[in-house]
Amino acid sequence: MEQLIKQTLYMLAKLCNSDQVILLNVEDNSIGVVIGGFNKGELALPGKTLKFKNTPLEKIVTTKQAHTYHADLVEELLIPTYKPSAHSIGCLCIPLLNDQNKVIGLALLSQKAGQPLPSDRAQILSLLRPLMASVINAAMENEHLIQMATTDNLTGLYNRRYFETRLQEEFTRIRRHGGGMSLMLIDVDRFKQINETCGYPEGNRLLQELAKLIALSIRKEIDIPSRYGGEQFILLLPSTEVDGAYVLAERIRKRCEQFRFMTLKGIPLKMTVSIGIAHSLDVVHQENIGADGEAVAEVAQVNLVTKEELLYRADTMLTAAKQAGRNQIMVWW
Repeated sequence: MEQLIKQTLYMLAKLCNSDQVILLNVEDNSIGVVIGGFNKGELALPGKTLKFKNTPLEKIVTTKQAHTYHADLVEELLIPTYKPSAHSIGCLCIPLLNDQNKVIGLALLSQKAGQPLPSDRAQILSLLRPLMASVINAAMENEHLIQMATTDNLTGLYNRRYFETRLQEEFTRIRRHGGGMSLMLIDVDRFKQINETCGYPEGNRLLQELAKLIALSIRKEIDIPSRYGGEQFILLLPSTEVDGAYVLAERIRKRCEQFRFMTLKGIPLKMTVSIGIAHSLDVVHQENIGADGEAVAEVAQVNLVTKEELLYRADTMLTAAKQAGRNQIMVWW
């Protein structure tokens, strides 16, 4: 899919003599998500969003007609505008329709001043619109399949399978480039009792609220939050020492402790969590002994633990937190 998007961008750039080309997936007729961008020979921008309200793109989506507008280049992203600025460039905006005549995407192509698109190329571009719409549709379906394969249906966080894949990737990165990571295992206290007292639907709602609290607490697009199974969640924290992991764990623990969960019948429930933390690196301190038998220096040896050992340590610390009275954080130092 990525290669198909690249080829489409290059083809459009060459055909229309454009320095900038953007392919957008249209969501709810009000927001476009970039599935691919081309800027002066470089590919970039996937994942960025562009709001349509009060912009020419809102009219393009409504009328389903292509039109050329002024545009500003903001962080390599073409932003069509009604009013030109000193740095404006031309931007050809093309709606891409599916078989039901619905706008599912947009193609934005920069136009050089005084160089309108020749009629023969404009005709070719018109013939290519169904192909571009197919690329958008395929990208949407591919994204949906990826989301289904990597996301936990109940909480919306990543699932265990995705976590295990990312954990392996992070270990590979550390072996090649150095660094470390922390692992955080979170468990809802007395969850079985909550299920038995209030029922499984309320237990599921509680897990959904906890997932939201976790998502609000972490670093977006860096930390990897996953549902590990049942009432357990696991966080992969790249390039994070145990001190930083503990700060995050305390933030999550406090937010859970202060959160007031209300069942659908109006029964308040207190939610607390126990957390275990481990780090991927072992630091072993050794003393060198001199000729006179006295210690003369201390040497720190850093070892990368295995995946299995890292998971074992996080789980061991979680068990220790439970045994210490719950609503606790324990770290394998």
